[in-house]
Amino acid sequence: MLTLIQYEMKKTAFMKILCFSALLIAQAFVLLGGATDNYVVMGLGAGLLIFFSFLIFFILGLSSMASLSKDLNTTQGYMLFMLPKHSACFLLAKIIESLISTFLAGVVVSLLFSFNIVYFSLDMEFYQDAFEMFWNLVMSGKGFGTLSLYMIRFLATAAAFWIFLSTMAILCVTVQASIFKGKALALVVSIIAFFCLFLYLFSALPELAANISWEYKDPIFYGMIIVLSVGFFALSSYLLEKQRNF
Repeated sequence: MLTLIQYEMKKTAFMKILCFSALLIAQAFVLLGGATDNYVVMGLGAGLLIFFSFLIFFILGLSSMASLSKDLNTTQGYMLFMLPKHSACFLLAKIIESLISTFLAGVVVSLLFSFNIVYFSLDMEFYQDAFEMFWNLVMSGKGFGTLSLYMIRFLATAAAFWIFLSTMAILCVTVQASIFKGKALALVVSIIAFFCLFLYLFSALPELAANISWEYKDPIFYGMIIVLSVGFFALSSYLLEKQRNF
C-alpha cells in the first residue's frame, strides 16, 4: 500500500509543484508591494493568493479523479493494474494520497495567511491579546482538553467529508470508464456527473436526517455520509475488478 501511495504522489508531483509555485509567486507580489508601498501590486498579490488558495484545494480534490480517469481511459495505468493486487488497493491509495496532499496544502495556506496577518497588521495589540487568550486556554488543563477535542472533531469531520467526496468522484469515473471507455471528453463527463450527484446528495441528506430525527439529525447525517462512502468505494472496487478481469 505504501508503494502505491508513493507512486500516486510521484504521478501528481509536477501538478503540486505548479500549484505551490503559484502560491509563492502570489506571496512574492504581496511582499514586494508591501516593501515598496505599492498597494496596486500588493492588492494584486493578495487577490491572486486568495484565488490560488481556493483553486489548489479544488485541483487536489479532483486529483484522484483525474489520475484514475487517465489510468482507466489511456494506457497509463496498464502496467499498474497488472500488479497482483485487488482493485480496492489502487483506489484506496488514490484516496489517501489526495487526503494527505490536501492536508499539507491546508497547512501551507494557513501558514501563509497567518504570516501575512501578523506581518502586515497595524493593530498588533489585538493579535497580542488574542494570542495571550489562546495561550492561557491551552495552558489550562480544562481548556487544553476542550481545545484538543474541538480540533480532533474538526479534523475528523473534514476528513470524513473529503473521503465522501473522493469516493463519490472515483465512482463517477469508474462508471464512466465502464460505459464510455476511451471516449472523448471522458473526464468532463465524469466531473459533470460528480457535481450533479454532489448537489443532489448535499441537499437531500440533511433534510432526510432531519425528517428521521430532528434531535439526532447530525449523528444520522454523518452516519449516512459514512455508509455512502463505504458503498461508493465498494461499488467502485467491484466495477474496477470486474473490468480488469474482463
